[in-house]
Amino acid sequence: MFSNFISILPVFIVILTGYVAARLKIVPATASNDLNRFVLWIALPAMLFHIVATTDWANMWDGDFVIASLLGSLITFGAGALIGRFRGVSLADSAIDGLSTGFANTAYIGLPLFLLALGPVSTPYVVIGATVTLTALSTCAIVMIEWASHRHLGAGVALSKASVGVIRNPVVLAPLLGMIWWMTGWPLPDVVERSTDLLGMAASPTALVAIGLFLADRPLIESLTSRAALGLSATKLFLHPIITAIIVWPILGMGQFTGVMAIAIAALPTGTGPFMIAAYYGRDNRVASGAVLISTLFSAISISAILSLLPH
Repeated sequence: MFSNFISILPVFIVILTGYVAARLKIVPATASNDLNRFVLWIALPAMLFHIVATTDWANMWDGDFVIASLLGSLITFGAGALIGRFRGVSLADSAIDGLSTGFANTAYIGLPLFLLALGPVSTPYVVIGATVTLTALSTCAIVMIEWASHRHLGAGVALSKASVGVIRNPVVLAPLLGMIWWMTGWPLPDVVERSTDLLGMAASPTALVAIGLFLADRPLIESLTSRAALGLSATKLFLHPIITAIIVWPILGMGQFTGVMAIAIAALPTGTGPFMIAAYYGRDNRVASGAVLISTLFSAISISAILSLLPH
């Protein structure tokens, strides 16, 4: 339990750094929007392109693991979107609620946490879970937001706008380009590999600083006590791994280690994706920022319980 807490502690420290910087007026809280644009247009696409283009997919691919991770995330995304609709928000904002329940913090918490707890054998599963689910969930959310923004123009126009919005979105386009490059069999030029890796490393910490800046501009207790954020966090930490567990064993009959990895990744807290996409599309990101904080705070408990299923 203590080692898990130590693994997630840097997340709070980086968020706190942004919060304190804004409160001390070192950085204006309004810079949160600019940092989000940097992450969504530059850092995150660079990270996704680098991972997809340089990963040995032929040896790493595990079909059952992909099905379990992807299906569990999509079902939980749907549950989160329904929560949004029940609490009376628009279709576009309910897409952000869906992301808050299905989008796991695999890159910034999952990789170091599972490397510490399980060793290098866990890394391929985290990489697959991160790229496949991140791309799929981002696509679903973008389609919902674009559809909600243009459906008054008619179904045909709305569908066309949604399709264009998906294709033009860098979070979706970057991994597709990475996969095209990987399929050529050519190694990335050294300068491209190092540049995209360097830019990609900036994605998660920059997004966390942006959350701190955003929180500094409103009462912190409001984010931590929001009923919507609490409900979405509970869905992320408990419903997501439960749904994944049902897919893993009763349906797919997966092995113990692979199955527990899929469930443990599902139990990770909410990543920064919902906050970034909400800011990018001008949606309300107060609930998303609260879900990141709350789910991260309690994730050590849920992850520890799941990892205990593995033999020592």
